[in-house]
Amino acid sequence: MTIKPTLASLALISGMLISAGGHAQDTVTLRLHHFAAPSTPVQTEYLEPWAQRIEAQSDGAINVEIFPAMQLGGSAPSLYDQAKDGVVDIAWTLLSYTPNRFPESEAFDQPFLPTTGEATSMAAHEFATTHMQDDFEGVYPIAVFAHTPGKLHTRDVSIESADDLDGLALRAPSKTMNRYLGLLGAQAVGMPMPQIPEAISRGVIDGLALPFESAAALGVLDVAQNHTFFEGEHGLYTAMMVLGMNQASYDALSPAQQQVIDDNAGLAEAQRIGQVMDQAEEKAIDAIEASGEGNMVYITEDSLQPWQAAAETATAQWIDDMESRGFDGQRLYDEATRLVETYTEQTQ
Repeated sequence: MTIKPTLASLALISGMLISAGGHAQDTVTLRLHHFAAPSTPVQTEYLEPWAQRIEAQSDGAINVEIFPAMQLGGSAPSLYDQAKDGVVDIAWTLLSYTPNRFPESEAFDQPFLPTTGEATSMAAHEFATTHMQDDFEGVYPIAVFAHTPGKLHTRDVSIESADDLDGLALRAPSKTMNRYLGLLGAQAVGMPMPQIPEAISRGVIDGLALPFESAAALGVLDVAQNHTFFEGEHGLYTAMMVLGMNQASYDALSPAQQQVIDDNAGLAEAQRIGQVMDQAEEKAIDAIEASGEGNMVYITEDSLQPWQAAAETATAQWIDDMESRGFDGQRLYDEATRLVETYTEQTQ
């Protein structure tokens, strides 16, 4: 028996094929590149769930592929330009990797500015979207954020006072922290995070300034087993980071796809990343304490004076530098401080 297709059935089949073909054409794969290890909490606890949310909320129309540890090539300082130039669609990077390029962001590099990762990230996002729009030309800032305040980790010596820094080679995360540690007598060494494990293992540096969660993900805490904390509401330092998308990649999305990205961007995402970092920090510290292998040193509030005096000098020098470059450094620093305090009160 031969069954002849009707016009209606042919139209239905044709429509199904067109729909299937159209869906395939509309599916977009976004490549997300970053410098950190694949085990870092920002990847496992934030970026991977974020990518899953994007895929689910777009009904599979957007797929996000994550490439950690510079797997797509280049150096960590090149990540921002990889996103801006469209080499990748999305990049997560530190703004301090490219000194002098994001001068306003340096307000958040100042010592003893940050509180929690959550509050400081929210402050960083509002600050950046208010004061740094021109800096982000060509890049859609999905979230601007800051890590949980960093601590000092050293290999062979224990830092129990500011005097103990004298002559030590310490990896610093930004030019501001280079200046600050130098004021305390240390030899500040700048290097991207991926270079730290080899440098500390070979004795090129005596220690480093990093949050516990980052140091744990890098695998350096087996070597650097002396850890210095700073008591009080404000931690030693932080660094502003961005999860940024190539603007042309964003513009090429359909309106519905853009809405999915928008729904997973902004202040709430900065807060979410900050929360992930705070939780990971606590977990990493708990693990070290449980192991009994780490030497934990606490600089009490009544012993902070020399540390804070150097911080005031470093910040004053930064403000002077900014004024020489045509920026109102005092206003930017005051605004950063105000926002951190505002969001700290809001999230307590």
